[in-house]
Amino acid sequence: MSIRDILKKREEERDKATNGESEFPEGVTRYVRVGSRGEINKEGRTLVILAKPDDWYVYFVHENKEYIGKAYDHKFQKHTCLHSPKNTVSTDELQKYFSGGKDECISCKAGAKRKMFFMIPVYDPEYKTYRVIDIAEFHANSLIDDYDKAEKPVKKIQEDYTLVGQAVHFKQADKTYSLESGDLPNDVLEEAKAFIGIDYKYEELANFRDEEDIVKILHDAKDGVKKSVLPPLAESSANEKSNEISDDDLPF
Repeated sequence: MSIRDILKKREEERDKATNGESEFPEGVTRYVRVGSRGEINKEGRTLVILAKPDDWYVYFVHENKEYIGKAYDHKFQKHTCLHSPKNTVSTDELQKYFSGGKDECISCKAGAKRKMFFMIPVYDPEYKTYRVIDIAEFHANSLIDDYDKAEKPVKKIQEDYTLVGQAVHFKQADKTYSLESGDLPNDVLEEAKAFIGIDYKYEELANFRDEEDIVKILHDAKDGVKKSVLPPLAESSANEKSNEISDDDLPF
């Protein structure tokens, strides 16, 4: 799916929201917003976790940013690495994605910085459907540590216990995010069970772009890219305005 297809689809979704057909009200997306101005802030949100850490979706993005003053200076537009799993894979299979793939991804070939990201599926009782928390590796490490702390003590008493399907409170803490056991009514936990193990459409959520779109992003980069390895821009792309998404309906 090209960025043009994505933008068209997003326009259709906005039209549905206007007509009251969307799964979410205006301003709410499949992605749970994180950060001081998001839904997972210092107060946090209680959600139902739908998968254990080994089943969280892992993918990679190309991003190069530097904190200057009170804002980040982005060397190029953040985008998904094409050398990423399209869905959840085993930990053994994931190993082959840890290094960049110059044959699969033009950004890897151009030496663009690459980072690991995670999507955590959760059930949102307010909207009665699944959503995902999209976070970088550093934050995932913090949440996995907290997940183990919450689950392991109960497992000593109840061997088959799992935090999956249970209420979990996510919040912002010490420049990262934390989770702890939460509290939701039993009927909400029953509703959440229907969303455990379904197809969360990670490939769509990760916003994979066509190579043509990525080449345009790399040609527009201020720094951090070996432009000598890039193919020339297609005539249509060279004459187009940047495809950068300016609203907040995608994680990037």
